[in-house]
Amino acid sequence: MATSDDSRRQSTNVGSRLGVVGQYAMLVVLAVVVLGPLLLTVIQAMSPPLLYVDAGKPFHPVHVDWKDRTWFTGGALSVVLRTLVLLVVFTWINRIMVGWEWAQPRLATTWQNLLATVGATLAAAVLLGPAFGSFHAADGKSQWWTLLAMAAVSATLVPALAATDRSALAITLESVAVGSLVTGATLVFVGGAVWTQAWSSASLGPAMVRSLLMTVLITVAQVITAILAAYAFAFLRFPFKRALFAMFMATLLLPLEVTLIGNVALIRQLEWINTLQALVLPFTASAFGTFLIRQGFRGIPPEINDATRLDGYGHLAFLTRFAVPLTRPVIASFTVIAALGAWNQYLWPASVVSNDRYNTLQFQLRTIVGNNVADANVSVAAAIVAAVPVLVLLIAFQRQIIRGLTAGAVK
Repeated sequence: MATSDDSRRQSTNVGSRLGVVGQYAMLVVLAVVVLGPLLLTVIQAMSPPLLYVDAGKPFHPVHVDWKDRTWFTGGALSVVLRTLVLLVVFTWINRIMVGWEWAQPRLATTWQNLLATVGATLAAAVLLGPAFGSFHAADGKSQWWTLLAMAAVSATLVPALAATDRSALAITLESVAVGSLVTGATLVFVGGAVWTQAWSSASLGPAMVRSLLMTVLITVAQVITAILAAYAFAFLRFPFKRALFAMFMATLLLPLEVTLIGNVALIRQLEWINTLQALVLPFTASAFGTFLIRQGFRGIPPEINDATRLDGYGHLAFLTRFAVPLTRPVIASFTVIAALGAWNQYLWPASVVSNDRYNTLQFQLRTIVGNNVADANVSVAAAIVAAVPVLVLLIAFQRQIIRGLTAGAVK
């Protein structure tokens, strides 16, 4: 009897391990499918196109121009900035793997989690220095320094994962995967010279600042106006309410190209060409945002509105203390949508900007596309640099986006 129980336990353990291996294999396949095109783009950005084609388009960069540097070269500001970025990345990864929240500082300061954040950052900073020098010198030891850095960073993640209920196999797979991915990405984006070349050749810095300022102003304005308009259409009573809302929503049927000539003529009459208000003011309201937030407001039970009225709350108090907090996922989702729309604008800035000094980032990217085919990879690198803020935005708001898209799906 004992023998049969032992055999059942062994078969169960084997089955669970095979299940874990199968899950991670599926995750690897999905990661390759999703991240494969991005990886290929990075390879093309780091490889001179003619040499890359002559090499047979391999799945690795060829003839990469590596900077002669360590982690601590480039100035104090640059060192602090890249170290803080890496520290934030490891903190965010540790929070996801272990499961602590930002409101739980005690869990974040345990020695295991500190090792997985501060220790991983220091290990990557110290060990990637020799790797940078080895790649630049092409001394044939680059792969060993890289593997050593990946192994050290992966080892710092093990204690934090061991404090959870994961199996030894899961701990090994997760630590190796995360450590290798973050270390490899850091090596590529800090050591490759093409990113600095793309940043300086197209003057992406000032253009990115203008795009960020424009995006922030448009997003804040659209969120505020959408919340106020949605509240009026959801909770207030006034004549021709439905007709006005229908007319309001009918503006969604008009693309930007239909009203482009008239709007540009108005901007020219106001003498707003090459100004920030020309980029921002035409987009301070959004019919789509009003519709989306209005649907969220309509999901609030009427009993809450009635109870707040009995307690003496006015419209502004009900909006700020109840309506907005209860529909926060929907508002966060629209915030991301508005920010992405503002950041990716090209046609309107091209119509109201005639001086290169006032170009936004998306419009500035066209200046880097030259006739020299041998440097075409610099254009690809500039496009990847321009996409970094979007990636950060999606990562930062991923939970709110999921909540907003699934709001109301489960009763």
